[in-house]
Parts: sequence; C-alpha cells; structure tokens
Amino acid sequence: MNGTRDINEIKGEEGGGLDPRAAARLLEQTTREAHRRFSMASPALAVLGAATVLVALGAVWLSVRQQHPYKGPTAVGLLVMYGILACWIAIVVVFRRRAISGLSGRSVRQERAFGVAVLVALVGVSVFQGVLKHDGVSLGIVYGVYPLTAQLIVLGVLGATVAAAREEWPRFGVGIAIALVATASAFAGPRGVWLSDGIGCCVVGLGYAAAQAWLNRASASA
Repeated sequence: MNGTRDINEIKGEEGGGLDPRAAARLLEQTTREAHRRFSMASPALAVLGAATVLVALGAVWLSVRQQHPYKGPTAVGLLVMYGILACWIAIVVVFRRRAISGLSGRSVRQERAFGVAVLVALVGVSVFQGVLKHDGVSLGIVYGVYPLTAQLIVLGVLGATVAAAREEWPRFGVGIAIALVATASAFAGPRGVWLSDGIGCCVVGLGYAAAQAWLNRASASA
C-alpha cells in the first residue's frame, strides 16, 4: 500500500527514527490527497448548492414580494429556507469528513478554526441586526437588505481568505464573487434582495461546478 511504502521510506537509517523533513512531506501529500478527494465531489456539491440557495432564497422572496409595507420574511418562508440550507450543510459536512478522514493535527485545527471564525462572524451580524432594530432603523433594512447582505459578504470574504491561504484559486474566486453579488444585490431593495442574491449565488455555484469539473478532467488526463 502507498501509505506503508511512504512510512517505510521516511524511516531514518539509524534506529528507525522518522526524518522530520520526510514526515512533513508525507503530511503535505496526505493533506493534498484529502483536498483532491473532496475536489472530485465538488462539482456535484456545487450544483446542488446552487439549486439549494436559489430555492431557499426564492422561498423567502415569495413570502415578502407582496408585502406593502415591508414587514420581513414570514415564519413559513424562514422555515423553508433554514430547513433546505441545513440539509445541504449536512451533506457537505459528510463529504468533507470523509475527505479528511485520517488527517490530524494542523489540518484539523485549521478546519475547526475556520468554523469558529464563521460562527463568530454570523453571531456578530445577528447582534448588530438587533442594534439596528433597537435604534429604530426601518424594517426594510433590519429584516431585508442588511442581514442577507452582511452574512453573504462575511461568508464570501472569509472563504476567499482561507482559499487564498491554501492557494485554492477556484474557491477564492467563488468567495469574492459571492461578496460582490451580495453587494450589488443590496441595491435591489428589501424584497428584491432575496431573489437577486438567490439568482446571483446560483450562477456563481454553477460557474464553480463547471470550472472544477474542467480542472478535474485536466488533472486526470495529465
């Protein structure tokens, strides 16, 4: 097996000790292999994610498009959105865990640190939303333009930063594109922002799926 062969190769000549440099190379190779396994599933996950975000945000848009004046997403709309998103996140987590199975140490710590950063950022967005409501800002901002725009910008920029650190340029492009979509969609107003972000993120997801599929084919034929 490759794993056994690699371990045998990195044993030192004296006392069977591990050469630190060879061990570091093995860890790097294992990490790349984990990312490669996840990348093979990325096109399918991206297509699923594109459809998910379109349906989820479209459900909220349907719940607010006839509101005059704007009051915010209905309970049914939010339930549909969060239910669909939760299912998709669960699927991604399962694939991600399978891809990084067997890894430990630095790679796992990085994954956990990223999760903590995302959680803190989203909590901060929600807390500030409460501040806006307390200060009497219009419901169109508090329950419309602000929360979705802020969350997508935060997620996009954080994802792009992590992708840049790992030199995963397709995912870097996705993060930047999502942040730009969110910024532009804010001009659509409290009702239109949901549909605009849904369509925009869907297009970004499909573009990423196509790019990743092409890269996988190019890698396989190389």
